[in-house]
Formats: sequence, C-alpha cells, structure tokens
Amino acid sequence: MGIKTYLFFSFILLAIVGIYTYSVIPSENAYYELTIFSRSFNLPVAVWFIIPSLILLTASVAHMVFYSVKNFFVKRLTKKDYETLLLEIKYAMLGEEKEFEYKTDSFKTLSSAVKKMRYNPKSEDTKTGEKELDEIFGILEKIRDGEYIDLKKFRLRSDNEILNQNRLNFSKDDKKSINEVLKHCPTLESEACKKAFDALLMQASYSEIKSYKYKLSSGAVLSILKRFVDKNDKFTLSGEEIQEILETSDLNQEEFLSTAKTLKTAMEPDALLKLYDNMQSKNHHASFAYLYILFELRLIEKAREFLENNEDGEFEKFRILLFLRDNGKITDTDLII
Repeated sequence: MGIKTYLFFSFILLAIVGIYTYSVIPSENAYYELTIFSRSFNLPVAVWFIIPSLILLTASVAHMVFYSVKNFFVKRLTKKDYETLLLEIKYAMLGEEKEFEYKTDSFKTLSSAVKKMRYNPKSEDTKTGEKELDEIFGILEKIRDGEYIDLKKFRLRSDNEILNQNRLNFSKDDKKSINEVLKHCPTLESEACKKAFDALLMQASYSEIKSYKYKLSSGAVLSILKRFVDKNDKFTLSGEEIQEILETSDLNQEEFLSTAKTLKTAMEPDALLKLYDNMQSKNHHASFAYLYILFELRLIEKAREFLENNEDGEFEKFRILLFLRDNGKITDTDLII
C-alpha cells in the first residue's frame, strides 16, 4: 500500500472515531482538561481519543518514508552496480581485463566470480535479454565457427586472445581484411600474421608486399617468383626487383637453386646469367644456382673455368655432369642436380 492511500484511509478512520466519540458523549462532558508539566490542555474528548492514533499515524508514516528513501538509494546503487556488472561481463567475454568499482557486497562477490570465468557460448538461440551481451554471444559463436568479424568498435588490445582468433578467420580473397590483420603485425611470429601474409603474397603487387617491410622467408621468395613465371598471373617484377628479393633474403644453397629452376623459363638468358653471376659474387650460397644456369645455357667452358677455380671437393655433382658432357653423354641437368 502506498503512503497516499495509507494516509487517506487513516484520516477516514480517525474522522469516524472522532465523530462517533463526539456523538455518544453528553455535551456537559464533551471537554476534558489534562495537565502536563504544569500546563493545562482543555480539549474535546473526541480529540483526546484521536491524538494517540494521530501520534501512531505520524510515527508509522515517518517509518514508511524512512524506508522508502532507504530503498530508493539501495535500488539506485543496485541498478548502478548491475549496469557495471554487465559492462564487466561484456569485457570479460571479450577477453579484456578491466577493474570496476562496486558499492554493494553482493555485486562485489559476483565481480570476483566473473574474473575467474571464461565464456564459450554454445547456441545463439539462448538469449539473456540484454541486447549487448546477446550481441557479444553471437559474435563469439561466429568467430568460433570460423567467420571473420569486424571488432574495431570494441577497441580490444592488440594481443587480445579473441582478436587473434578472429584474425585467423579472415577471408583469403578479401584484401581489406588481410590488410586489417597485417596492420597489427609488427612481425610475422603469430599464426594469424603468417597466414595473412601468405594470403597477401598470392594477390598483392610487389610494391604492396614490400610496403610491409617484412624479411622474406625462402617460402615467400619462391611464392613471389612462381607468381612471376605464371602466365595467368598479372604479377610483374623487374630485373632489379628480382635481384633485390634474392639479395635481401637469407637463402641457402638449395633454396637459391630452386629460384634458378623457377626463373629459367621466364627470364631472358642474358638477364638470367647476369643475375646469378652478380648473386654468386656477393653470396657463396648462390654459386650452386650460378653453375646450374651455366649448364642450362650450355655455357660449358664458363662452367669448367668456374669449377677449376674452386676446390675439387666442391660442386661434386656438377663435376660429374661436366665429365659426362666431356665424354659425349649429353645429360639433362635436372636429372643430376
């Protein structure tokens, strides 16, 4: 019952009691004098009947007002703590650790429990009734199922676990999502960054690839060169760019040889010879590839001269190949090398 209703019916009751008392008491006895602390009060008997009830009414209304005000502030604090808890749950679901302040002990306990929980939604059909939480549950499920979601509005830390998992879901055909992942990759150490860069290698121009300033691995070098020799790919490289790629990559002997085998069908003989001649003069790992090109271009005397200027124990396979050529056995280089 509300205070207004309580007062309304209380005053009706007091009025009934007063009127009834006034009507049943004879007029000669209608007043009664009461002395309190040397002060006399001469009031109608009906009023003296009403006064105790009026005092009780005043006390009960004061009691109701006090607890109404108290409940108002408790509800206000509870509502504020509830909204804070929803915010903390939201960040916890997104894998973000943030500190929040609570005014009520019950919500402090719930907050401690939230910090120890991990969230793995099982069904998007389950709704909490809170729009933001339901949205996040749906997002987490989509990420878990391999869908790439734009998480910019949540402003997650760059090392956030959910963000890293989401980066693994980017579309290999969507350069925008690939660039979005690589934008947060100072190095290619994480699986998501490696995956995104591998996808970029398959569709970007060399200038775009180069703009990320990553040191190219042997796999990346071969991927780029294979695109260059693929006639169905519009990817282009100049001679200077090819040399730059080979010079700035840490290729071993076998990897240099693989690049030579890849490029031999796409470059002019003179340009190919010049490229690997330059490379072997700067990097001894390229000598094997240089010899391979010499044999492929039938520059046998140049190959002989190179072998003679190196120790007998080196380039054994090429020495065998040269011996066979000298003895009339024209052998395909790739059968031995």
